[in-house]
Amino acid sequence: MQPFISVIIPVYNIERYIGKCLESIVGQTLKEIEIIVVDDGSTDDSSRIIDRYARTDSRIVAIHKTNGGVVSARNCGIARATGSYILFVDGDDHLESDTCERLLKKAQATRADMVIMRFDIEYPQYKEEPRFWSQDEYVPVTAIHTMAHEEFRWSLWSRLMRKELFDRPVDCPPQLIFGEDAYQITQLTYRAQKIVTLRDKILYHYTVRDSSVSQHAMTRQKAESIESYPQFIERFLQQTPDSEMFREDIVYIKFQAYLILLLKNWETGMKARCRFMSRSLKKYPRLKEISEVKRFTKLISLYSFSSFLGKLYMKYYIRKGKIRI
Repeated sequence: MQPFISVIIPVYNIERYIGKCLESIVGQTLKEIEIIVVDDGSTDDSSRIIDRYARTDSRIVAIHKTNGGVVSARNCGIARATGSYILFVDGDDHLESDTCERLLKKAQATRADMVIMRFDIEYPQYKEEPRFWSQDEYVPVTAIHTMAHEEFRWSLWSRLMRKELFDRPVDCPPQLIFGEDAYQITQLTYRAQKIVTLRDKILYHYTVRDSSVSQHAMTRQKAESIESYPQFIERFLQQTPDSEMFREDIVYIKFQAYLILLLKNWETGMKARCRFMSRSLKKYPRLKEISEVKRFTKLISLYSFSSFLGKLYMKYYIRKGKIRI
């Protein structure tokens, strides 16, 4: 029987988490799924755990490959998928038992190309649920506008997507190690004709690990990715027939990327970025609604005027614990 959903799980060195993830997927109330687990060259016990689960459940397809990054692992899973829909799950996260069933019913009832679900973020000491999408239905332009203006909107894993959206390759340069989800989901969202939200309950549990890519200290490669992923999004959106409608969105995307670099005290190019941020704050006052902006407006202003003053004020923020690096 052809599966309704292909669940694709990229895995790299997460032996502490992959068992819980697989248990939550094997135990789904919707049984007509295939579970494609792509081991991206793990050097810990992840491979053995994956193979053990594959031996006990015929729906699990275990793929072992040399390390190529999360985009490469996902692409490997897409190439193998036979389901009508694609659902990405990070190997250190887990699902509610009825996630696939609820997503599929919503997709079929609304004939949507993409269904967005609620999720929470599980930190080591606490949980939080980000503010969810405010509408029941979106078209590509309004969905991208929401993604650009609000936090926690860029993830690939928070959506069930029709497999036809992947018929054309989804571009992502291999050097992009941060913001790759944002770039790829922008392309996929623009391809979707109908996007709906499923707001009944939290279905996905996202785990924040100290060792995850997003938690690592800033490196030059990561900083370059943060600087460049908005440029890839901008280039894509400018090539669409709706390019004029995305002008403000592009500013918001750049602003939030530059804010990450500011809060990580990445000094290279900071003065020019802060000048952009200062101009943007004047032109688009709604940027001040971003949670971090009010706290650091003075720092942005000082850095845009003088790198020396900006660095001095940054040291003050670090000493007071307002910025942690």
